[in-house]
Amino acid sequence: MKEFDSAIIQKKRLLPGIHGLRGIAALGIVLFHLQHLTGIKPPASFQFIGRDFGYGVHLFFILSAFSLMHSTEYKTTDKDWIINYFIKRFFRIVPLFYFIAAFEIGRQAFSGGIVTDLTSIFLNLTFTFGFVSFSGFVWGGWSIGVEMIFYAIFPVLLLTLRNHKSALIFLFFAIVVSGLIRSALHTQHVNATSPTQWDWSYFAFGPNLCFFAMGIYAYRVSHLLEKEAGFTRFIISLIAVASISALIFFGMGKYLYNDARWDIVAWGLSLTALCIWQSLRPSFAIANKPFEYCGEQSFSIYLIHPITITFLKDYLIRSYEALLPHLGAYAFFVCAALIIAATLIVARFTYKFIEVPGIRLGQQLIARRAQYECGKTTRLRIYG
Repeated sequence: MKEFDSAIIQKKRLLPGIHGLRGIAALGIVLFHLQHLTGIKPPASFQFIGRDFGYGVHLFFILSAFSLMHSTEYKTTDKDWIINYFIKRFFRIVPLFYFIAAFEIGRQAFSGGIVTDLTSIFLNLTFTFGFVSFSGFVWGGWSIGVEMIFYAIFPVLLLTLRNHKSALIFLFFAIVVSGLIRSALHTQHVNATSPTQWDWSYFAFGPNLCFFAMGIYAYRVSHLLEKEAGFTRFIISLIAVASISALIFFGMGKYLYNDARWDIVAWGLSLTALCIWQSLRPSFAIANKPFEYCGEQSFSIYLIHPITITFLKDYLIRSYEALLPHLGAYAFFVCAALIIAATLIVARFTYKFIEVPGIRLGQQLIARRAQYECGKTTRLRIYG
């Protein structure tokens, strides 16, 4: 089968399994929000969709750290690699995020007046809203606030965690620290005089640090096992399948549920094993064109789908109710197909006309800087 052709990743740097996992994470989050934003429920045997598919965000965090290690480490010998890294991150995130932010402000204005205050707008435009609880106003954008903080500290982590041992130590540290912060923030939420609807212990950067540490560790392990026998890789795949199956089909996470949410950590470690497996030995069930296509546009899918679901909410509910007498709760999957199709159509436009041009603009800026530096060096040699 012909390899997937990415418009934003060089073919030699593309990891099909990792790309496919991005697509699965994005689609899982769409199904999760379909249930929670509309009240449409799947059959009882698929209750894990509304319970577990939201952890696709944490899979994104793991994949983000893994991918940044993969795309950046080999460039650390370049003179301006840090500057180029930040340019790439800026133009990868900002164009689409600003577009969605502008859309939301416009939607508020047409709905009777802008609700978002100037402070929140400033925090979002400067990507500092991840430090201030519930100051983000882009639907689903909380994860971007977490990601941007990680992007800022990533060069330090990259230069510090140079081998498997250091990455493992950092992983243990991050798991403990994230658990302590999560527990403290949850306690604060419960004891608040006027508790908010949502618990900040889930959305803050500190509680999510461990998932980025898992991505870094997954990258180090994948390099460690690159030349290992197939049996070792098989063990990794077995661990991934067994642990994820236990969490989904047997609800094993409930035994780890507490203020520190060790159940989410268990999910993270299981998804880390999945990431290692797919980086070493991509499975056709994941590394296939449909999932890679969704993985290519996963950022657009993620930011577009809450808007799409909200705008189509009434239509989806009516469709579900009309199909319910004939299909029962399986009507959920018809609605899922409809919302995925609608989201992919809209995401295709934002990907093609906002994401890709933004990425290429960043690449052009990096190329121009390189040409300028080269020309400056030449002039110094001639006239120096």
